[in-house]
Amino acid sequence: MNDGSIKIDAQDHVLEIQPVSRDELNAVLDVYRQCEDFLALGPMAEASMEMVMKDIEISKKQGGIFCGIYTADGEMIGVIDYVPKNHQGNPQAAFLSLLMIAAPFRNQGIGKTVVEAVESEIRNDASINTIFSGVQINNPQAIRFWRRAGYSIISEPILHSDQTVAVDLRKDFPPDRG
Repeated sequence: MNDGSIKIDAQDHVLEIQPVSRDELNAVLDVYRQCEDFLALGPMAEASMEMVMKDIEISKKQGGIFCGIYTADGEMIGVIDYVPKNHQGNPQAAFLSLLMIAAPFRNQGIGKTVVEAVESEIRNDASINTIFSGVQINNPQAIRFWRRAGYSIISEPILHSDQTVAVDLRKDFPPDRG
């Protein structure tokens, strides 16, 4: 693993994924504000700097890499947070914990492109054989997205401490991917 920076030169998008620095927190907050339709599905519908800081702190505690998704001209258009290995103490497991794409950039294949790039980066570590994620059950569009990306629902709905109800997702990699 490198420092978490990933360059994407896809057919329709030139993007960069890189860890967020302290001076980019306002840009992260702007992305969160453009995703309040998603946030409204959970316990706090309104984005705040406190929410951003809490998410970044949780990421650090879990061994995650909290990244901005940037266009070729440096505009942050989304965030992705992932734990590249040792998810819940399993050295062979990774976790995609957050993906948000700002409203004006949705339905353009960016989320799919970003997830594929992060999965590819994670898979550079040959010991990783599974990526987990989760999705709120009141977000059918996200459930379809993750299923199309190859993730399977592996749990019944779970009530979390923040009062959201979600299902766990899993995607396995073949052992002979060399």
